[in-house]
Amino acid sequence: MNNTKKIQRIDFDVANEISSRTFKKRKGINGSLSFKIFAYIFLSLIAFCQIFPFYLKIVDSWQSPETIPNSDVLYLWPEHFTLKNYISAVQVSEFWTALLNTIIHTVCFTCISLFIAIIVAYTLTKLEFKGKKIVANLLLATMMVPGEVLMIPNYIIALRLGINASIWGLILPGIVNVFGIFLLKQYMSTIPDSVLESAQMDGCNEFKKIFRIIVPMSKPVIITYVILTVVSTWNEYLWPMIMQSSGSPVKTLQLIMYKFYPGLGSYADGFVRSAGMILITIPIIIVYITFQKYFLKQNNIAGMK
Repeated sequence: MNNTKKIQRIDFDVANEISSRTFKKRKGINGSLSFKIFAYIFLSLIAFCQIFPFYLKIVDSWQSPETIPNSDVLYLWPEHFTLKNYISAVQVSEFWTALLNTIIHTVCFTCISLFIAIIVAYTLTKLEFKGKKIVANLLLATMMVPGEVLMIPNYIIALRLGINASIWGLILPGIVNVFGIFLLKQYMSTIPDSVLESAQMDGCNEFKKIFRIIVPMSKPVIITYVILTVVSTWNEYLWPMIMQSSGSPVKTLQLIMYKFYPGLGSYADGFVRSAGMILITIPIIIVYITFQKYFLKQNNIAGMK
């Protein structure tokens, strides 16, 4: 009789445990689902707030120059669709020359600064030498100095070197990107030293270690650095303007924005200006769409799953 009561009690306890676990599991699923719904709604609102103004700018660029918009109406589609504004924006400005200069500036600056950042980051991460911490701290300290403070010294250096009147006056100053160095350094520190030791036993020198092992393993963070540098360099305005004030004939896309006013009168100039802004933005959008799958992709950190 006692054994029967014990068995019943055990069965009752087991049933309660199963019921409790089932309840907790359902509660966890419902909580997770509620959070996902909230996250989707919240992120959709944030995305809408970011994209909608840009879309309105696109609509303005498609408006006919003869259109006189009503200030009380929000146009979600142009009244008379046309691409004349894009043609006008290209014709009234030195667009193709500025585009070529901007591409050269962006590509050269990104490639050279990336090369320097990889070498310096590898040196500070994988090599041992006296004063290593001092060098790292000095580089880190430069990040506390506002970029505007360095513009006058960089301007003087460009004048003394005689590169202020060429494209190199835009590229060389500020070529050492300390932020990029420490971004790569933090990632390279996750790469096991045993991989490099094995490569050294196979006869690899330091440059082979960097470009055959470190660079392929650091692909996600390198792509991240490239995207950030391309966007910031492409949109740079202040430094090219300073170089132009010193007599430089090199004009970038950011410096020709003031020319997107053909003098058509009425609201037509605003439509042309919108078209010019869209033309300047398109290459950045293409770059981001092309490389977004690599942006901070960390699923294979240091080649290990």
